[in-house]
Formats: sequence, C-alpha cells, structure tokens
Amino acid sequence: MTVKRITFVQELLDFVGLGGRVHLAWISSAEAQRFARVMVAFTEHIRAMGPNPLKARNLITAGAVTRGPTGRIREPVAAPKAAALVT
Repeated sequence: MTVKRITFVQELLDFVGLGGRVHLAWISSAEAQRFARVMVAFTEHIRAMGPNPLKARNLITAGAVTRGPTGRIREPVAAPKAAALVT
C-alpha cells in the first residue's frame, strides 16, 4: 500500500511541476550508515534541482521577485510607495 501511495504522490508532483522531490527507501533501524548515505544523496539531488519552482512562480507573478538574465531569481525589491492623488 505504501508503494502505491508514494507512486500516486510522485505522479501528482510530476503533474504540478515538482517531480523528483519524493523518494522512498526501505531502511532498517539497524542500517544507520545506509540511512545516512540515502539522506545525503537525496539532499544533494534536491539541492541540484534548485528551489521550489512553484514558489518562485507565485512570487514572480505577484511581483515580489524578478528573474535575472540567467533565469535565477533576484532578491526582492522594495515596492514603490503609493502616490497620493490630488484632485
């Protein structure tokens, strides 16, 4: 049942653009070294994928951040102050 659920979650994440961010490994409590290897490898995999693209997309569409010429996200800039309307 676990494999079926993880497969469903992986397919769902692929559909929304977050594929490759779920991993299932059967590790015994007596396999501390294997656990450490799996965690290090998966952490490196996630870091290589970069930040959450959905979070960046939401911030960009909200105007909170922008992308530079290389596609990397730039630091947020302060929003311009509202101008007073004089009639």
